[in-house]
Amino acid sequence: MSDLNQDDINLNVESDSTDENAERVNRKRYNPFLLLFSILMTGTAGWKDLRRSRFTPEQTAAGCFYPLIALASVCRFTDWFYLPEFDLSSTLISAVSVFASFFFSYFAVQVVCKWLFPMAAKSKTETTYFKLMVQYSLASLALFWIPAEILPILEPLTVFLPIWTAFIITRGLRFLRIPENMVNRCTAIIVLTVVVMPYIFMWISELIF
Repeated sequence: MSDLNQDDINLNVESDSTDENAERVNRKRYNPFLLLFSILMTGTAGWKDLRRSRFTPEQTAAGCFYPLIALASVCRFTDWFYLPEFDLSSTLISAVSVFASFFFSYFAVQVVCKWLFPMAAKSKTETTYFKLMVQYSLASLALFWIPAEILPILEPLTVFLPIWTAFIITRGLRFLRIPENMVNRCTAIIVLTVVVMPYIFMWISELIF
């Protein structure tokens, strides 16, 4: 009997070890930052890669989300090249506002979606994949923000780039496995909250400062 129990323990240890090895292989194969471009270029295939990577929101935040929103905020200082009346203190406040707007949007989108989603779909907003989806969607907006900051002449074109974000959201939403009769409503909610939330926070920061 004790031998059988020992065999079970050995099997469990081997299984855990195999899972850990598989997770290490996945994380070596996938890069959090490059996954963003995979999602933007391939849509559904990119979201599949994100799921296979087994990254946690903390890992993707450190490897992609935070660096991108930090870069977007630093790009506010490019005004120094274009504005003769460049003011360091006001630009610093503006840069912090950009970072904070994207940062707090990540949490705000989750709260709003949980509040507005139909009852049968609310639990989906608590999943790791939903958090990753929100994070990468906001990261794409931050990425689109950068060209307009570096080259203001491109701003009329970058205004339409959030449509790309909306598109990748529709490609990724299928993996949430939301009941079919609720998909359209949930899609509209998450697209609107993700695209609009950073601008709401920026507007609030402008009122405050």
